[in-house]
Amino acid sequence: MAEGWDKALSGLYLTVDGGAQVSVSEGPEGSFSGKIVWLRDDKDRLDKNNPDAGRRTERVMGLVILQGFRANPETKRWEGGTIYDPKNGRTYDAFIWRDPDKPGVLFLKGYVLGITWLGRSTTWTDENALRE
Repeated sequence: MAEGWDKALSGLYLTVDGGAQVSVSEGPEGSFSGKIVWLRDDKDRLDKNNPDAGRRTERVMGLVILQGFRANPETKRWEGGTIYDPKNGRTYDAFIWRDPDKPGVLFLKGYVLGITWLGRSTTWTDENALRE
């Protein structure tokens, strides 16, 4: 990957099913987070599967679903973060990476119990790459 890969996470991404757009940005402390900024359907949908009953009346629009990701120069991944899936209300440990051969794609892997092969992967489309 080219120099500056560690800053290449910020941007707008379309989820694999095209149902949501996530804005990812770097916070002042250097970690990356992402929140849902657009939904294709049911824009007033509530986070009804949240394990915290007090948060089930919050809207999915504007929900932070990625948090705590930091660049790891050794692995060339963003690690140490979590991803929340509002469809099932679960939060997973996760890491994120890019493939230099697929510059318009962001790869995400969520896993449980610290076992990276015990989880699932998904891809998001980089909206900026679509415009180029």
